[in-house]
Amino acid sequence: MECMTACEARLAPAKRPSGVEPEGAWALRNGCRFFRQATAKKAVRALPRGGEIARTVTRGLTVRTLRPPAARTVEARALRLSFIILALVAVVIGGAARAADGPVYILVDVDRGTVLTDRGSDRVWQPASVTKLMTAYLTFRALKSGKLRLTSPVKISRNALAQAPSKMGYKVGTVLNVDNALKMLLVKSANDIAVALAETVGGSERDFVTMMNAEARRLGMRGTHYANPNGLPDNGQLTTARDMAVLARTLWVEFPEHRELFRIPAIRAGKRVLRSQNNLLERYRGANGMKTGFVCASGFNMVATATRGGRTMLAVVLGAGSSDDRAEVAAALLNKGFGDLLGSVGRPTLAAYKASPSSAPVANLRADVCKRNPNGDNEDSFDPVLAKLAPNSALGPRFELMAPVQVYTGRADSGAPKAVPLPRLRPPMIGSAAAAPGAGVARAATTIGPPMDLTR
Repeated sequence: MECMTACEARLAPAKRPSGVEPEGAWALRNGCRFFRQATAKKAVRALPRGGEIARTVTRGLTVRTLRPPAARTVEARALRLSFIILALVAVVIGGAARAADGPVYILVDVDRGTVLTDRGSDRVWQPASVTKLMTAYLTFRALKSGKLRLTSPVKISRNALAQAPSKMGYKVGTVLNVDNALKMLLVKSANDIAVALAETVGGSERDFVTMMNAEARRLGMRGTHYANPNGLPDNGQLTTARDMAVLARTLWVEFPEHRELFRIPAIRAGKRVLRSQNNLLERYRGANGMKTGFVCASGFNMVATATRGGRTMLAVVLGAGSSDDRAEVAAALLNKGFGDLLGSVGRPTLAAYKASPSSAPVANLRADVCKRNPNGDNEDSFDPVLAKLAPNSALGPRFELMAPVQVYTGRADSGAPKAVPLPRLRPPMIGSAAAAPGAGVARAATTIGPPMDLTR
């Protein structure tokens, strides 16, 4: 194994299309060169005088030569030392690269629409299941426009059932209403329900995704692109923390009637109790939503709101190392917002803040996160209830926000309401006064007979 070969092998996957080396590449490359040169000199100095050298080829850390065994022993020791130091350099550099990737975050004063703090909020990231906030947003718009009602039917298709977990798993043809579908979407984070809602609102999943991207453009989410309605892994599924803050604030402001959906900590489906992955709901006083997400490439994401003292704060965290970490970071950000009473004075508005995405490459934590999660991209493998709090935690002891909310299949409208025929007047009876010429309407009405029974 040769040092420069190792350098090239490590650096090649990380090279950017622009040709700019990633962070730490300079140190690694020059560290390799230093150890190569130092080891070569040390090995040459160690050769005994008068030793016969037939051929010497210096490449990387290795000095290949025909020389006495003692010289090869010295070289071997130097080689081992160099690789130990090189390994330490690689660990430091690799750790720094992971730390630079995440988490990124943004804190927003919802009422004033100002940004209080951020870190890399314009970095492009995979949203994972926080994608479902846009799915909910378009469903809310359909409800507000009258296109749908909360009792409108949502049918499980083959396409919906085929989605990977997390899911409800209802068989094809199962019907539920929009109200229950939204609860399953936002609490259970059910991928099959997300597709079923998309097909209900948009006519097809493909058309719904087109609607999602059009809405993102309208809202000024320039760093966001959707490829599906549930956030399952896809290279075309992209967003930024800033864009998710724009969407979350829009949901909060435009649809106050649906805020309670985001506060539900658990649903009960039959005998199953399905808990939200949002640890803040029952660990942070005043928390009122909104959504979590996880795939290996993104790490652990969270969009969280909380209200205290009449003020509402919004925190977006992308790329945390665990579900506990994202909750801690979000809670610490919310504390910062509530603790700074003058924090919004002179702060930039969210609408204008980092509106364009960073040119940095799309973050990808898969290599680091997946090795710690044997179930891959399925967040169901994580316990949503924190067993114990970390020292100096920003979260509090667990409390019960509300009992699990019952959800059902069925209970949906059977279809469009049937038209009720208007009653028709009976013809006047022969020989009655109503048949006489010139009879008034009032007299005719007395001969019509009893009213029709419209309940049959």
